[in-house]
Amino acid sequence: MVAGLCFNRPMIAPQTPRVRHARILARLVGAVVGMVAGVLYGGYIAEQSFGHGALSGGDGAVLAVLLGAGVAGAAALALAAPLLTVEPFLWLEDILDHAPAGELLGALAGATAGLLISALVAILLLPLPWGIGLGVSGTVACCLVYVGIRTGTRRRDAFADALRRRGSSAQAAGDPEPQDGVPIVLDTSVLIDGRISDVAASGFIQGRLLIAGFVLEELQKVADSGDSLRRSRGRRGLAVVEELKRQVHVTCDVIDDDFPGTPEVDVKLVKLARSREAALMTQDFNLNRLASVQGIKVLNLNDLANALKPIVSSGEGLELTIVKEGKEPLQGVGYLDDGTMVVVEGGRDHLDHQVHVTVTSVLQTAAGRMIFATTATDLRPGVEGRHRPAPRPTRAGTR
Repeated sequence: MVAGLCFNRPMIAPQTPRVRHARILARLVGAVVGMVAGVLYGGYIAEQSFGHGALSGGDGAVLAVLLGAGVAGAAALALAAPLLTVEPFLWLEDILDHAPAGELLGALAGATAGLLISALVAILLLPLPWGIGLGVSGTVACCLVYVGIRTGTRRRDAFADALRRRGSSAQAAGDPEPQDGVPIVLDTSVLIDGRISDVAASGFIQGRLLIAGFVLEELQKVADSGDSLRRSRGRRGLAVVEELKRQVHVTCDVIDDDFPGTPEVDVKLVKLARSREAALMTQDFNLNRLASVQGIKVLNLNDLANALKPIVSSGEGLELTIVKEGKEPLQGVGYLDDGTMVVVEGGRDHLDHQVHVTVTSVLQTAAGRMIFATTATDLRPGVEGRHRPAPRPTRAGTR
C-alpha cells in the first residue's frame, strides 16, 4: 500500500493467465509452508499445555491441536502468499516498465535520504533499554523512507530545476531570466490556437509552461488525421510546441506524468494541474467549467484578448475636440482622455472645435495605439480664443 501511494499506481495487477498461474503456485506453496509452520506451532502449544511427552503419547486432544493449527496455518498463508510474493513483484515490474525515469530517480533519492536520516536517529535511540530504541528506530525509519519516496516523486521537477539553476552558467547579458511563478498546464486547444507563443515572447508569462505527454500524443493523432483541416491544425500545434521550447523568456517543459485508468484527456489535465498545484490554460469551454468547479485556476486567452481589445473600433463614432493641425494637408489631431492620438482627415478646418468623428482604422504598435478618423457634417463650437487640451470626450452610441 505504501508503494501504491508513493507512485500513484495500483498494487493489484490485472488478471492474465501468467498472473493467475503465479498466484495459484504461490497459494500452493503458501499452504504447504503454512501447514508445516502451523503443525510446529501446534506442537509447541501441546507441549506447553499437556507436558513434554504429550506428542509421543498420541492423545486425541494433542492431534486435534496439531490438525487445527496446521489447517489454520495453511489457510492463512494460502490467502496471504500472493499478496506477499506475487503482487509486490508484479507492482515492481510495472513500475520499472512504465514509471518515468525522473520519478524513479526521485524515489531512489528520497529513500536514500530517509535511510540516512533514520540511521543517524537510530544511533541516538538504540541505547534505550528494553528494546525501546530498536522499536522507535524502526518506526522512524519506515516513516522517513515513506516521506522521502513521496517527496522525491512529487517534487522531483522542483528539485531538478533548483539543481539546474545552481549548476548552470550565468545567462548572457540582455537575456531576461525566466521567472518562477505558478506553473501553467497547457491543453491541446491552446497549442493549436497558437497565440500563446506571442504572449510568451512578450514576457508576460511568470511561471513555467507544462505540456503533458498525453497532450502531445493527442496533437500527433490530429496531425496524422485524414482530414486536411485537422491535419494542418495538429501540425500547427506541434510547431507551436517547438517554438515555445526555443523561447528565452519562458521555460517550457514536456512532462511525462500520466494517470492510468483515466482515458479522458480533460480529466487527466485537471488531475495534472491539481497534482502540480498549477493553473490550467485552455480555450475549451467544457474543460474550463470542469476545472473551475474543482477549484483549479483557469486562464483563457480569449479573456485576455477581450481585456486588451481597442477602446474604439472601425465604424464607431465619438466626440472629439481638434486641438492642433496634422502633418498632412487638411488633417487635424485630437486626443482621447487616455492620451491616444486621433488623426482626423478634414479636421484642420475644425481647430478648437468639438466635432463628431467616425473611426476608420486603429493602428496598434509596440509604442502605443493611433486612431484614424474622418469628420462628420455636424459641428459644435468649442471654447474659442485659447489653445487647450481636449475636454473629456464621450463615446457615441454605436455601443
